[in-house]
Amino acid sequence: MITFNKLSTEKPYLILKQKYEEAIKANQHMIQAVSLSSFSKDLNEVSSRFVNLKYIDDKEFIFFTNYNSPKAKEFDHHKQISALIYWSNINIQIRIKALIKRTSVDFNNDYFLRRSES
Repeated sequence: MITFNKLSTEKPYLILKQKYEEAIKANQHMIQAVSLSSFSKDLNEVSSRFVNLKYIDDKEFIFFTNYNSPKAKEFDHHKQISALIYWSNINIQIRIKALIKRTSVDFNNDYFLRRSES
């Protein structure tokens, strides 16, 4: 599940929320899965992986990762990413191009203290 907080009232965000609700009603499996692509300066190539989108806060899409992972290092060296959401049950894909940044230490700590173990 994705938690929406103070979602932007701009049209793309409202459409995303509408499609999310349609996908929920259609019993979309792994609705929070997002394919995230970033650029590795060291390898001079693009790589992709799935992350779990946890929050959309206004215009910010928030997921969590190990800050020592290869992908986090890619984010540090090249801030531009591309993301793709595909909800097969409603046959829609959502493409996103964005700049990435870290959330605050307090935000991270609060999330990890409150999350469920399942």
